[in-house]
Amino acid sequence: MSWKIKFMRYYYGKQREQFSLAEDTYTGWCMLAAESGKFSFSVEGTDQGEQTAEFGELVYCPPGRTLKRRALEPVTFHFAEFSHEGIWTLPSKIRIADVGRLSSTYRYLQNWQEEDNAGAAQTEEVQHLLEDLTYIANREFNAAKCDTSGKIDPLMNQAAAFIERQAFEPDLSLQQLAETLRIGASQLTRRFQAAFGMSPVKYVTKVRLARARLLLVESTDTLDAIAEQCGFQNAFYFSRVFSQHMQISPSIYRRTFRV
Repeated sequence: MSWKIKFMRYYYGKQREQFSLAEDTYTGWCMLAAESGKFSFSVEGTDQGEQTAEFGELVYCPPGRTLKRRALEPVTFHFAEFSHEGIWTLPSKIRIADVGRLSSTYRYLQNWQEEDNAGAAQTEEVQHLLEDLTYIANREFNAAKCDTSGKIDPLMNQAAAFIERQAFEPDLSLQQLAETLRIGASQLTRRFQAAFGMSPVKYVTKVRLARARLLLVESTDTLDAIAEQCGFQNAFYFSRVFSQHMQISPSIYRRTFRV
């Protein structure tokens, strides 16, 4: 399904104490999302008043409305403006459960800006990425209307974001993550399991293996090099974990799926 959006502009703001503008009004739809940190916001014409947003939450402002925002702590953020055909209804804030996909899209958007691909011929990639954000926002919005089981745990969104950023470091410490979130290790495991259906350790492995599968198919790197890039201690341990989870060895996986 096409969401019929048209990219107008995108900006990745690295960590800063405050936004350059406390408020602004946009011609098109505007999306503002924190990659790290937290900000407060309000959208003109809504009765929700001031709200807060952090990682895992997308803020939307319709065309012609004023968006006010204020950083509550140092914030790194993604901003996009785009047009949309037809009638489109979204709440001013949407929480995203699939933070792995969200983090991946954020990384691609950041890379796009840092590679200075701002020319008209290079906008297709960012157009696709913004369409993907729009897709998952619509999916989450529709799912939330049908789901009465409970709310997303924002703190566990932060935990997943931490893992996404640090998963490829061999010295990744879940104890450090628990201390960063100011909760105990057992509470972290319990709440993470409830939020994502798996333990933090399994989530780390999932993120590492996803990258490993990509490198096996799209690169000619040795198993030692891939193990190092994905946070595994060595090629032997990498092969054992990969084979256990994928039911196939890395070498056979490479031969089978490389095109």
